[in-house]
Amino acid sequence: MRGRARVEQLDVALRLVPFTVLVSLSVVQVIVFLYWNSQYWLYIGLLEALILPIAVGTLQQCWRWRSQAKPVEVSLGFVRGVVIVAFIYGSLLASIPVMLFGHADANGRLLIAASCAGLIATGMSASVLPRAAIGYSGPIIVGSFTALVMTGEQFYVYVGLLLTFYTAFVWLTIIHLSRLVTMRVIAQADLERQQEFTHLLLNEFEESASDWLWEADADLRLHYVSPRLIEVAGSSERQLQGLPLERLFLPSVAAPAGHPGTGLWQHIKERRAFRNILLPIDISGERRTWFISGKPIFNRNGAFAGYRGVGSDVTEKKRSEERLSYLALHDSLTDLPNRVLFQQRLDEAHAAIEDGGQFAVLALDLDEFKSVNDTFGHAIGDALLRAMASRIRRSAPEVLLARLAGDEFAILATGPSTRNDQTLEALANGIVDAVAAPFHIEGISVNVGVSIGIAVAPRDGSREIMRRADVALYRMKNEGRNGYRFYEAEMDERIEARRALAADLRGALDRDEFVLYFQPIVSTADSRIHAFEALLRWKHQARGFVSPAEFIPLAEETGMIIPLGEWVIREACRTAAVWPGGIRIAVNLSPIQFRHSDLPLIVRSALRDSGLPAASLELEVTESVFLEATPAVHSTLMKLREMNVRLSLDDFGTGYSSLSYLRRIAFDKIKIDQSFVRDLPHEKSAAAIVRTIVDLGRSLDMTITAEGVETEAQRICLTQQGCHELQGYLFAKPLPLKEATALATMRFLQPTQPHAA
Repeated sequence: MRGRARVEQLDVALRLVPFTVLVSLSVVQVIVFLYWNSQYWLYIGLLEALILPIAVGTLQQCWRWRSQAKPVEVSLGFVRGVVIVAFIYGSLLASIPVMLFGHADANGRLLIAASCAGLIATGMSASVLPRAAIGYSGPIIVGSFTALVMTGEQFYVYVGLLLTFYTAFVWLTIIHLSRLVTMRVIAQADLERQQEFTHLLLNEFEESASDWLWEADADLRLHYVSPRLIEVAGSSERQLQGLPLERLFLPSVAAPAGHPGTGLWQHIKERRAFRNILLPIDISGERRTWFISGKPIFNRNGAFAGYRGVGSDVTEKKRSEERLSYLALHDSLTDLPNRVLFQQRLDEAHAAIEDGGQFAVLALDLDEFKSVNDTFGHAIGDALLRAMASRIRRSAPEVLLARLAGDEFAILATGPSTRNDQTLEALANGIVDAVAAPFHIEGISVNVGVSIGIAVAPRDGSREIMRRADVALYRMKNEGRNGYRFYEAEMDERIEARRALAADLRGALDRDEFVLYFQPIVSTADSRIHAFEALLRWKHQARGFVSPAEFIPLAEETGMIIPLGEWVIREACRTAAVWPGGIRIAVNLSPIQFRHSDLPLIVRSALRDSGLPAASLELEVTESVFLEATPAVHSTLMKLREMNVRLSLDDFGTGYSSLSYLRRIAFDKIKIDQSFVRDLPHEKSAAAIVRTIVDLGRSLDMTITAEGVETEAQRICLTQQGCHELQGYLFAKPLPLKEATALATMRFLQPTQPHAA
């Protein structure tokens, strides 16, 4: 850096020195002319003889410097030579006042004083090189001061004092200017280094990244076209160079209202920056999607000079996001809207009631579907669900049909179909008749029925419309099935039965009626047991084992899930703490626990009391948690993450597949729901969905676990797809503690080994 600064200092100095030489040489010529015929003719001749060669040599050196390329570095010897020449030249000029001032008359003294003052000032032209500047002006100042003192007159002593002040100013200015030039050189060098680094990055960016750069002139025509832009535009550099931005970014026909290109062009017209505008582009008849960002360029005078920006072809990413978003809102088996989308439409219908509208909800449940599954297997059951969904859509195309879970469906009817009870009866009868006809699936004739519960809003309430449709559905199933029933107030007696069960549930924990069962999670690589999932069971004192599908929702509804969930966490940690190291314990969390308990505190306490390492605890979060993705939920997940507890996203793809939370929360695992596994390996769409989830998990560095593995063919298919872990009846049903502990000690579990619950 010092060498660079030295070159810059010399460059500035040698470009200004010719003016100093010419001015000083002119002053000498005036002195020679005035004093040539005086008694000082010998001194004058000698001065002229010495000054002229030095001046000419200096001018020649300056000319050579300017005519050649600026060197990268100069030697210290060259700098010393410049300083020496400046000192000699200044010393010759300093002899003028010493030799002539004392014997001159008033006019002569005025001439010499003015000349010396000017010569001292010309030395500032070399101020960027302080040693040369001081070497030149220093002798002139000393000579002037000496001449003043030699007069012996008090007046000139005062003038000498003023000269001292002037000298201090000149030298301080020289030093300050030198520092400024040095700082400018350093700043320029840093800027050049940054520009070089930026240029290198941009070159690497264009060569390796999918993004591309673009730049337009003041006429909004492309004047920089990167190779990547040529590639994604399916064009050539000749065609793109000079192409108006309007033709590149806007459709060939008039853009429809709301087209993103309209907003982008408005930004351009107003000379405003724009960022990440998602722009649909037609290229060779194919619809592509670009992300476009840009900002206006203005010259030094503030005039508009064009636009510069970056673009990216995100077509494949957009398609993947749209596909995943579609899967998040639709059932993968039947391609019907799922619970999330149905709830969104239901909320819209609630809002329409305020404007005098009405709607109806029909809750549907297949009759004898479990028998079909048990008799013919899940593949036939799934095919039946698809066929039934198709029939209902054909018989009632004007309504919204959704699959909520299993064989549970719901219909949202609005408009003319809800005009009165007769139209709703006709709708329900059409569905019952459509489903009643035999289904022919893979050479098997399957006969099922459908039970329907109907609730009408606002007559039967609005916010409880789903619950009341369910109440009517269960009444229909209890009365013989294969028909429909409208909701009636007395149907709420069923709620009383649920309340009785809820009362038993409240005391069950104190009576030690709950027990944990454990299902192993096995590695696809070496059949090693990686973890056990803790599953809650309720052994009712009178009813025996109560299905989790019955009491878990009730526990969530009554709030009992809070103490029950804490008990499960503590019991699971206590149990796993005595297992061999490396085996994790997975615990399911309810959305209620996120909203109404201090989960981080409970988990921290359970780990401390049991001595279980935090990394051995795996908390499974269902996608329903994200239905109310409040800041509190996000904060709880982040705190659990900071504790080094593993987080798993359970039942992925069946509910609210929150892609934003996959990005914001570092989940360790995605669990593929058994509904996707059931159709493997023969169902291509199921295999494609599993492959998509596996690719998504791999890109986010997550473990992929498949649930519900029941056959060897499913195991092989999932292993080939890239799943890391498997769980299901092929390996073991949920086991009581004693059997699970024995398995944990074995560490390995082959799929051919039978294990009973």
